[in-house]
Amino acid sequence: MRKQGSFWLGMAIAFAAIVGFSSAAWAASPILNSLSGAEKARVAKLIAGAKKEGSFSWATNLAPVKAAKALEKDFKKLYGLPNVKFRFANRKSSTLIKRFEAEINANKLSVDVVVLAAASWLHSMRKRGNLMKYTSPEDKYFKPAADAKMNAPGYWVADAQINTMAVNLDLAGNVKLNSWLDLVKPEYAGKVLVGDASRSETYALWYRGLRKVLPKSYFQKLNDAKSGVMIRGSAQRRSLMAGEYWFGTTIMARHNWIAKKAGVKMSPIYPKEGSVALPIGAVIMAKAKHPNMAKLFVDYWRSVRGHHKMLEYNPLNSGRPLPPHKNADINKFILADDGIAPPIDRVNIIPVDWGKIGHDEVKMWQKEFSNVFSSAPRKN
Repeated sequence: MRKQGSFWLGMAIAFAAIVGFSSAAWAASPILNSLSGAEKARVAKLIAGAKKEGSFSWATNLAPVKAAKALEKDFKKLYGLPNVKFRFANRKSSTLIKRFEAEINANKLSVDVVVLAAASWLHSMRKRGNLMKYTSPEDKYFKPAADAKMNAPGYWVADAQINTMAVNLDLAGNVKLNSWLDLVKPEYAGKVLVGDASRSETYALWYRGLRKVLPKSYFQKLNDAKSGVMIRGSAQRRSLMAGEYWFGTTIMARHNWIAKKAGVKMSPIYPKEGSVALPIGAVIMAKAKHPNMAKLFVDYWRSVRGHHKMLEYNPLNSGRPLPPHKNADINKFILADDGIAPPIDRVNIIPVDWGKIGHDEVKMWQKEFSNVFSSAPRKN
């Protein structure tokens, strides 16, 4: 009896130690306090794996370094991973794509997660087996993006880079434009700036999307009205801010944000015919060296908390409905219906089956654009 009693006492102590250890481990990861059951066990397992991996690498053309640092700090706090080392690269999409293609060919991949607004490349990566299949619990909330055919279920759900009409109200006054057709009014001749689709895949996809709802003759009228053509988004922003042009047609949220912070009343317009939303996919590379960290980071990126944190540093149009941010200025300035970047459930998005657009089709639309705007002045 004495031996049996000692045995059960030892088991009780061991069990208490295990429970105590588990509680301490879970308490160190605040995210687990909001979870239960199988989902809590799943995330706890990923956290344990992430601690063993010890590092993580991601790259994007969207988040400035300041935003990346803020996301890293908040992520580490939420998941209780203070010692994981982050590596981050912020380059334009063409530079990142060229780098990753070279790394894949050399079998020397340096990144775990990529966040890019590059739909055709992402679909190409998916078809070639270079992306890891992963469905996050957050994915079910991205129905607006699904309705706009922006998602690739099992690989990514999408936020949006919307290149749309913008106006410098300091120059144009309190105009009320609600249609793409408004830009060809005689009084706006020479005051409209168009992104150069002949030299940019992003703008070629914008042009292709608008051609679903607008005839070729509309763009010919823009050309005849002496509209300017420019390739770089930052240069377009500066041109509108300086008053060279009043209206832009391919201005993304970040550029309106920068202009307004500088005191220029530059605002987006989402025309009634619709706007083109380029999918922003956060994807995990198939040969990611740190898959546990990658899955946790993708969960965080797609969450409301991750979106709200990003909006503190860089506006983007969310592919999921968002509740109000705790910062009232962000709600008014970014998330409101007339703000810089309302979620896409409040915008008329032109559905485009991005998975079916190949390189040859992009080239076709670039050629048409070049012919249509044959007499337009081109600037870098």
